[in-house]
Amino acid sequence: MVNRKFAIFLFIFIIILQVSLPTFSSEKFIKFSAVGDILLDRGIRMVIGKKGQDYPLKEIDFYLLNRDLVLGNLEGPLSERGEALKKKYIFRGDPSDVAVLKKAGINLISLANNHIMDYGNLALIATIENLKNARLNPFGAGENQEEALKPVIIHKNGLTLSFFASLGYPLQIEKIDPKASGPCQVGLDGFISALQDIRDQVDFIIVSLHWGLEYEALPHPHQIETAHRLIDNGVDLIIGHHPHVIQGIEKYRGKYILYSLGNFLFDQHGEEEKESIIFSCDFGEGGLLFPNIIPIEIINYQTKSASEEKAGKIITKIHLVSDQGKIFFQKNDDKYYIKEIE
Repeated sequence: MVNRKFAIFLFIFIIILQVSLPTFSSEKFIKFSAVGDILLDRGIRMVIGKKGQDYPLKEIDFYLLNRDLVLGNLEGPLSERGEALKKKYIFRGDPSDVAVLKKAGINLISLANNHIMDYGNLALIATIENLKNARLNPFGAGENQEEALKPVIIHKNGLTLSFFASLGYPLQIEKIDPKASGPCQVGLDGFISALQDIRDQVDFIIVSLHWGLEYEALPHPHQIETAHRLIDNGVDLIIGHHPHVIQGIEKYRGKYILYSLGNFLFDQHGEEEKESIIFSCDFGEGGLLFPNIIPIEIINYQTKSASEEKAGKIITKIHLVSDQGKIFFQKNDDKYYIKEIE
């Protein structure tokens, strides 16, 4: 009972101030959002078959369709080609279900994860072609490591953004054949070298990392060390995936690290695995502006805005595990703007 009262008090304290946002006349803005892990197999594939491709995200897509760029992590290929690997969990979606992503405005697709090769090289290449044919932007995997390392570069509204994706560090394998297809898994030094090669050619570098321990609320020390090193070498924003639960937020040297956004669309049944956040910001001449999160939840294989009670729990949990309590939030409608105690 005491813990419940404390959580309610903390939630009220966090959101009691309402945000009044400044406006700018400059047109040089790119509206960006990022979502968590996306599964288009198992229970999600079943419900798509019964209720259609609009069903999984139709209650949430209005948050994304007015954004210029939306990043998500696709867990598994969208292809009928290839043979299943011999492993416990294997995923793949119907190739036509690329429409689920497109209809919801998700146009930056990270393939740097532990399931993109579940059906081998043929399925990977077919998935990349499928996404490109739908005019989406896959990145973080390829027919060799040089291709997997290549960023997506976006020129819009007078700004240039580059997006890289990789498996986390340290890598779980000793040595990678540079000719090997699959997700990006070059060493950290090679990854940083690629960042430095492009730093002077772009305004912002955003990195998506598939890292950390599953179902853990706190990032592993390796994640923190990696994130800091990447920011030290020019990265402007880090978006994390893989743990299947929300992890905390850190601001390091003026740059944000979102260690894990949780599951955006998945069929897992644990309470925390059905909680997630959408991260949004604007990129402009003044840097990364208006960073905010929207709490969401998955109910009956459909992603929705979190209820008021659920949103309060999510926001409180994030505050408690973020940067030693230095991160807090100010509420404006259904968005929670990220602030920090200096």
